[in-house]
Amino acid sequence: MRNVALLGTVLSLGLAGCGNDPESFASARLVQTAVKDSAASVRRGAPAAAPPPLTRQVLSQILTPVMVVRMISRGQQALIGQVETNGDVETWSTVDGVTVSFRNGVVVATRGLGADLMAASGPSGSQLLGSQNSYSRIHTTLDGLDQPVRRTLECSSSRKGQQSIDVVEISYQVTHIVETCSSDGLSIQNDYWIDGARKMRKSRQWIGQEIGYLEIEDLRG
Repeated sequence: MRNVALLGTVLSLGLAGCGNDPESFASARLVQTAVKDSAASVRRGAPAAAPPPLTRQVLSQILTPVMVVRMISRGQQALIGQVETNGDVETWSTVDGVTVSFRNGVVVATRGLGADLMAASGPSGSQLLGSQNSYSRIHTTLDGLDQPVRRTLECSSSRKGQQSIDVVEISYQVTHIVETCSSDGLSIQNDYWIDGARKMRKSRQWIGQEIGYLEIEDLRG
């Protein structure tokens, strides 16, 4: 297991590396403030302030890997930085502790969003990209009384072809994978955009009935 400082601390370190360049300092401070405001809004369930435009120049001042997560149902977004690795699970956090955990780019848990995804079994790389494309997934979420609800979903995945996508000023050639799952009248669709190195550059993933979908972009170049 590897622990590192939370994103807010790393962003502060990024400011120290900006020297006397006023423009660089302002850009890094803008990102730091926006991340704090967005993360606090997510926790309160309030509308988030409009974030500053992300550019590669701004991202170059952040001394840790970052991704951007958008909660589609609430119109909110925040940057997350990697804070922990435990085996093949990576945990990423906002500055105030809202976390999303991934296994091979697939969300397997969230904390701090309310009706969190407590645990999930996600598809493997071979299930998404190979011939083994029918499988079951188990999701455990919290209901309105903070009680765990376990649901088994029957899923399949299919390739929708090659695409070019842009992630903050960089274009990637990716394979678009669509995963469809159903259970007791519930039907969902997850989308994954995976590059030639099997790295997930972008995804849209269902978390639960209250939270809905998260859209995630990997901002590492």
